[in-house]
Amino acid sequence: MAQAEAVSKEEAGKSVKRPKTTRRRRAHSAATESGVALLISLFALLLICVVGMALLMATGTDSALTGNYRSANTVYYAALAGVEEGRTRLLSQWPVASNTNLVTALGLPAGTVPAVGQAWYILNPQPGEVVAPWDTTNPATYPDLEWAQEFPATPLPTTAPGMLQTNSLSAINSPWGQLYTAYKWVRINAISAPSAKTAGVNVDNDTGQPTTPLTFVGNHLSVDQPGPQALEITALASLTMPNGTQSQRMVQYVTAPIQYNMTFNAPATLDGTGVSFAGSNAVIYNGQDACVPGAPPLPGVGYTNAGDAANILGAGGSNLPASVVAVPTWQTFSGLSSLVAMLIQYNDALVNKPNATQNDLPGNMTPTNPMTVVVNGNLDLTGWSGTGYGILMVTGTLTYDPNSSWNGIVLVIGQGHLFSTLNGAGTINGAVLVAKVLADDGTPLAALGQATWQQNFGGGINYSSCWINSVQRPVTYKVLSFREIPVNGP
Repeated sequence: MAQAEAVSKEEAGKSVKRPKTTRRRRAHSAATESGVALLISLFALLLICVVGMALLMATGTDSALTGNYRSANTVYYAALAGVEEGRTRLLSQWPVASNTNLVTALGLPAGTVPAVGQAWYILNPQPGEVVAPWDTTNPATYPDLEWAQEFPATPLPTTAPGMLQTNSLSAINSPWGQLYTAYKWVRINAISAPSAKTAGVNVDNDTGQPTTPLTFVGNHLSVDQPGPQALEITALASLTMPNGTQSQRMVQYVTAPIQYNMTFNAPATLDGTGVSFAGSNAVIYNGQDACVPGAPPLPGVGYTNAGDAANILGAGGSNLPASVVAVPTWQTFSGLSSLVAMLIQYNDALVNKPNATQNDLPGNMTPTNPMTVVVNGNLDLTGWSGTGYGILMVTGTLTYDPNSSWNGIVLVIGQGHLFSTLNGAGTINGAVLVAKVLADDGTPLAALGQATWQQNFGGGINYSSCWINSVQRPVTYKVLSFREIPVNGP
């Protein structure tokens, strides 16, 4: 029994005790596994570093692309800012005292437009920068290379009177900063049929005359029909990209002036059917145009319906009798409505009051700053001895004080009543039109109604084509076409 227990203990001891070779093998295996873990950790760290570097590179590339895209957009919109400055400064209603009107800034007579082969430039150099687009041999001065593409037979003029220049005013106190400083020049010039082809614009009756300026007639450009002259406005912008390269964009408008084009065949006209005029012989309606010496005199009072001759009573003045006058576009409701809508859209002062007075008229009207004033209601000028300049339109009743004066055009279109029973020494120099398109309650009429004019005891109207034409300035320059011109950096 004792011997058996001894044998069991010996066998148990043998089962617990392990050979040295086994211990060494396991120790070596543990050491080997420890090295693999280190390698895996190094590879993971390396992979993280590679991914991080890739993300940094991608972020840098994305930032560069975003910066370049933003700069490219900036230079494009800067070019648009240039053509818009040129288009806006062509309008005469800009205050001439500050030379913001382009024609005034160039020292030209009012109403002047460039001839074919003449280039007007608005320059926008930054401090220390030279902008001379007419110097086509110097890439550092932003040369106007597009001119030779449009006018290959006419060299770009380099001196006056062919080339005229003035500076940009858009960057002054501008909150947009870079947008306005990025464009370098704007060119304004007349357009001819061959140059219109380059701009991709269709021309009616194209005869290929390179020296004939195009006109805008009936919503199309024409070579041989009289009308307002079309103009081309081109702008170049340049900006340094974040990667150091130079980006340039060039855009171009073809534009035409939109004007009222009102013509008058008498100093005072009543438009419609069944119109009536009652006046004193002391009131003078002078149809002699002082602006055109020797011109045949016009009738003192005109009307559009021959059957209304008996209704025109007491018209004094130097040119009697009163006479029918032809105003085709004003003998329809739609024609007059279009005129009224245009005046309302492009007015300088809109008075929305049922009963306005002289206190509601703008106080900054001058001979050099005539204004378009629309009174949507009645206007009573009783007791006013001032002078207005421009176009006055009244949709209700105009009560006129002959002590007051107006230089330009007076339109009473709407309820169509003009009334004055006072005496005075003031005059209207230009023309007056009275037409009834609204009932007295303001509802539209189906056809022109009975316009009325009553005036006694003095005052008068002198026909003046000078004032009629001078107050009918372009109200806007309509964009007929737009294109972006490919251009390379300097």
